[in-house]
Amino acid sequence: MRVFRQTCRLPQLILAAGLIALTGILVIGAISNLPIEGTPLGWDWQLIWTPIQNGQVDYANGSMRVTPWGLPMLLPLSFLSFRLSWSIVTFITLIAYLLSVPRAAAPWLWALYAILLFTAYPAMRHIADGNIEGFILIGVLLIAFGYNRRRALPLGIGLLIATAKPQTVWLLAVWVGIYLLWRWQPRAWLRVGAVVLAVVMPTMLLYGEAWWAMMQVGHQVGTPVDVSLLASLGRQGYPTLLFAVLAILIVGISSLLALRQPQQLREPHIGMLISASMLISPYTSSISLVTAFAFAVIGMLPLRPRLGAALLILINSLYLVPHETMRAYGAYLITCLLTLMWALCAWHIAQQVRSAPATFQIESA
Repeated sequence: MRVFRQTCRLPQLILAAGLIALTGILVIGAISNLPIEGTPLGWDWQLIWTPIQNGQVDYANGSMRVTPWGLPMLLPLSFLSFRLSWSIVTFITLIAYLLSVPRAAAPWLWALYAILLFTAYPAMRHIADGNIEGFILIGVLLIAFGYNRRRALPLGIGLLIATAKPQTVWLLAVWVGIYLLWRWQPRAWLRVGAVVLAVVMPTMLLYGEAWWAMMQVGHQVGTPVDVSLLASLGRQGYPTLLFAVLAILIVGISSLLALRQPQQLREPHIGMLISASMLISPYTSSISLVTAFAFAVIGMLPLRPRLGAALLILINSLYLVPHETMRAYGAYLITCLLTLMWALCAWHIAQQVRSAPATFQIESA
């Protein structure tokens, strides 16, 4: 994560903001002029934008599964046209990719990591479909920044944004909560809780009942777009008991390693917990692969370049899979890739624990 370095001087911040704004205007203007109607481009965003159009939230059709507390970041886009709102979502996604690029020893190496992230199969697939994983990535980065710098406000905002799709980050959110209770002083984690509750409570009062009713229906659970371990095993006729055993194993190993988490949230721990979350969730969309990929593959390249590169090549081989084959077997392939991502991060953390074990301590914050 190259994002959130030491504080910059005000002129630098103003210049950076101006460049981002100018780039945003150019990119959004170019994308919004693309004739995407009747094409697969922006398909996922269409499914999200339509049920919230003009601020009228409708969970009934099941295509929009964002949590109520995730709606405030999307509702402003609902008053814009489909093209313009999709172009803004795409620009936010590109910014999220850029912020997710890990630190590197040299500028050219950082640029290489950025190119590898932007051109990877999961990243390009997400840009084409137009889901909200860019927001989720930004939420996770805010969680890491808030936790690492002991800042309650960005941490709370990050939790709200990232858990807009809880199936992607639930285990990470659980362990961040444990770290807060264990390591932070009560006044610090109470501030985080206040930030979260200030948004969760009113939005749940407004939309919670409709959202929960939609979640009980289980739209798309077990379908070919569901890449969770439960879905992949179920489609092959394996008993639920096997999933339970594997889930306990994955969560157990992840939790044991998370207990030895160092003082900073870094890519290996984030990648491990996100990959585990996606594997064990009752439903995980294949489009969410990019979130795990950013931390568990690109984020691991500076730490384990050979293994990270091998996994990157394996993931990008999905470009070569024929469309019909991808439709029939793509979910299984992505489930296997998620498992490999989780295993790479877990193995790396285990090696770190063996060489330099970490312990819990309560810190002032």
